[in-house]
Amino acid sequence: MSKYRSHAYGAREIRAFLKAVDGHLASRVRVEIIGGGAAALAYGASSTTSDLDTFNAITSELVEAVAQATADTGFAIPVSQATVADVPYNYEDRLQRLLPELEHLEVWVLEKHDLVLSKTLRCYEHDLQQILEIHASVGLSFDVLVERFESEMTNVVGDPARIRANFLIMIETVFGELPRASAETRLKSWGRR
Repeated sequence: MSKYRSHAYGAREIRAFLKAVDGHLASRVRVEIIGGGAAALAYGASSTTSDLDTFNAITSELVEAVAQATADTGFAIPVSQATVADVPYNYEDRLQRLLPELEHLEVWVLEKHDLVLSKTLRCYEHDLQQILEIHASVGLSFDVLVERFESEMTNVVGDPARIRANFLIMIETVFGELPRASAETRLKSWGRR
């Protein structure tokens, strides 16, 4: 039986794990964390995650540091490059730096609205739960979400009608029926190619 706990992790554990990873790096390594890890680490989502997904490729140095940090902390948190993720077109301009005190590990996360839009595409129940937790913790702007969806999410892959429907479900879940109706009217022609 493994000595490592196999479960989901919250912000406190992720921070401790990333600090341990940093301690095993000899040079600067950048990670752009997306998904549930970003929601917990940066935006107060109380749900947990079992892994850390990144946009960028994982270096061999990072793989070794993660293995050593797992041994040090007992937190078996896989760090891997996301195989599929859709985000707003200009997300890079809005990335948020976290844990600047780390010496070698540069930790970046999606800006809160960009993260919510990326989670909206799947629109699974746990995604909606994390979105509600983000909104309760740091607040979301209806106008920013609609504007970004309208102008920066046309590049995503998938059925436009389903993507638009998922967005409207998220808007209603977070803001209510009247804002959903407003967004629906505003996005009437969205996704028609």
